[in-house]
Amino acid sequence: MKWAIRDLLNPVVTRSMIFGANPFDIEYILKKIDGIKVMSGKQIQSVWLGEWAEKIHKYTDLARQAADSGHRISARAYYKLAAQCHYACYMINTEDIDKKTEIYDGLAHAYSQYTGYCDHKVEYVEIPTKEGVLPAYLHFPDDGSQGPYPCVITYSGIGSCKEELEMLAEPLLERGVAVLTPDMPGAGAAVIHNGIKCGGPMLEAAFDGIYAFLANRADLDADRIGNFGLCMGGGYAFRASAKYPETKCCVSLFPLLMHFADQGSIPVWMKRGRWSSFQYADNYLEGMKQIEEGTVGCDFLMAYSDDDNWMDTEASLRLFDKATGYKEKIYISEKPAYVSEETIMHAMPVGEQFHWVKHLAADFLADRLTERK
Repeated sequence: MKWAIRDLLNPVVTRSMIFGANPFDIEYILKKIDGIKVMSGKQIQSVWLGEWAEKIHKYTDLARQAADSGHRISARAYYKLAAQCHYACYMINTEDIDKKTEIYDGLAHAYSQYTGYCDHKVEYVEIPTKEGVLPAYLHFPDDGSQGPYPCVITYSGIGSCKEELEMLAEPLLERGVAVLTPDMPGAGAAVIHNGIKCGGPMLEAAFDGIYAFLANRADLDADRIGNFGLCMGGGYAFRASAKYPETKCCVSLFPLLMHFADQGSIPVWMKRGRWSSFQYADNYLEGMKQIEEGTVGCDFLMAYSDDDNWMDTEASLRLFDKATGYKEKIYISEKPAYVSEETIMHAMPVGEQFHWVKHLAADFLADRLTERK
């Protein structure tokens, strides 16, 4: 089979689109990629990052001009576009850690600028844990004066970041629920700046720290807490709900538990390389067995698909069987736009492509946390 060079970027394109990168911007840059004549990873990376850098410069200038003119809506829109462009760069798994850090810092700064122009309150917070500090954002559905609010914790997996989690937070905010979006161990600023790698003990400490943080917030209702995660974050949501049985509800979208998954389906970039080593703790796989401990007694919703190349249907249903209370499952039979067989990397994120499922998830959570169920 002859691959188009742009196929190398299918997983990156998928994640970028879900975070909201403009499809015309993406196609413009992919056409630049099409102009590359030799299959060179370095050249593909150079063109991708260079073209997005030009768009970042453009949108940042427009944001500043709008802010200076008092046009808050435009400033918000342009800073978000800039953040989405930075995110498209962040999805490249470069082995240059300094470059990766530079890219992430640009994303974090642009996103921070964007939150300053949001109509609802977005508070940057830091959550202490036994393993270090987790940077996070606390999103409120309004100006933050109507608490205490029910709260959902969203979870990021490897290669993700708290900024990306806004895509899961938005539908919950519209339903009157506050959302905490932390950088989990091995993700975002938690690993890049605070050195918290992904491993079982670090994740267990993160869950403890997050629940302690929520219990000490007078503007949040500690009796109305939900967990919500996608992919590896879906596994985290399940474990947090098992560890803290007072949790009212849990949603796992296309969850990934490393020991449930077929190890042959885990892509090479998640197993070795400088960036991989930077994210993972020693004895990572052994430590991750902790995440599979326990059962969930709260209301539970799981979405799964035969096309999920991380967890096959049998593995997903094994997780579902570990929920002992009220539970629902959503089986997705439709094909995603991109599947593993159509990408050289064989690391295609599937769950993110079913963008409409997050609204069913938000309804499930909000019904229980706002006491409509």
